[in-house]
Amino acid sequence: MVPMRSCIACRSRESSEGLLHLVAIEGQVTPDPKRELHGRGAWLHPRCFELAAQRRSFSRAFKSKEELSTADLEEFLKSGQTINSSTYTKEQK
Repeated sequence: MVPMRSCIACRSRESSEGLLHLVAIEGQVTPDPKRELHGRGAWLHPRCFELAAQRRSFSRAFKSKEELSTADLEEFLKSGQTINSSTYTKEQK
């Protein structure tokens, strides 16, 4: 059985296969396409990035009182890599 998750922006429920896993690391929202990073996670449809930013969904999902940087996430989404890609690492920036 595939786990069901909710997108932090549109709140629709879907299998985790259709959502990108995110983790907050030192004030930075980091994409985790391999789903291996530890810490509080959140799930996002790649198409919902703008909506999440507009609604301040990242700070709410990660229970952060400060604004979180989404630069790494934006770069990942612009790169066109697939959600379940095992090739993305933060060092590729």
